[in-house]
Amino acid sequence: MDTQKLLHLLAVVEHGTFSEAARAVHLTQPALSRSIRALEDELKAPLFDRGARRARLTVFGELVAERARRMRLEERQLRRDLDLLRGAEEGSLTIGVAPAPAALLLTPFLIHMAQAHARIKVRTESGATSALLEALRNETIDAIVGDAYVLRAADDIDVEPLGELPAGLVCRAGHPILRKRRIDIETIRAYPVATTTLSTVISRQLAELWGPGAAPDKLFTLHCDNLDMLRSVTLASDTLLFGVLSITRQERAAGLMAEVPMPPDPRRCGRYGIARMAARSLSPALEVLYRFTREHWKALSSEAGGANARR
Repeated sequence: MDTQKLLHLLAVVEHGTFSEAARAVHLTQPALSRSIRALEDELKAPLFDRGARRARLTVFGELVAERARRMRLEERQLRRDLDLLRGAEEGSLTIGVAPAPAALLLTPFLIHMAQAHARIKVRTESGATSALLEALRNETIDAIVGDAYVLRAADDIDVEPLGELPAGLVCRAGHPILRKRRIDIETIRAYPVATTTLSTVISRQLAELWGPGAAPDKLFTLHCDNLDMLRSVTLASDTLLFGVLSITRQERAAGLMAEVPMPPDPRRCGRYGIARMAARSLSPALEVLYRFTREHWKALSSEAGGANARR
């Protein structure tokens, strides 16, 4: 049996339509349809209900898709085991990174890989932790560095907590809010407030910390998962940026940004973790990611702790 045809079947299942699946596997839609029909002819069974708007599996298709997933998983595990035998100088690594960890981790990690492990192929995906979890389960990424609140709620993954990072509001230097004698939620809401995708736990904590006016639908006016873009917007306007303070440490050290003074609260922090599927062996490439992430996050946490002590 041609395993490529089985991968085409899974692409249709996971993308929902033949057209989306064709784009994902870099085929024309007619070519993908021919591949699926050839598989049906080989198995002598219809795999999709052609009358539905979206691709819907028949009972035969459900059985074949389940076995195809197992085969794909075994193939990827075989590749990881071969990487283990080769050692850490070869292999590949695909990681998913939530917005804040992406801003803090990706550049130094990619520099490290280019300098110390140049033969390991690295691919990255950024997005909300909940979306990255689905990619992890579908085996399209090997690990996630993301929101610990979301990761801990999943019972099919192994999560290693990383250090907490204080969170707050920052603004450009000279922002009018810095001249206010008293800053409350209404003062903050007088300006545009930007953030990335927040977990439901963080959203609830904001309301507990600052009252009903801090509910995300009332507080935030700009949502974007690209923190480089949000930093630029904050520097060029009266926008206030909410997130972990480490993200803007360089701009604040250079006097370009400032933290908006707020009463200290230990609950106002970001909690992150690194995760992989449960019981999955660590390839040498994954070992490199875990080791680098632990050391880098430890340095970030120490730096943030020192900054808190000075305030």
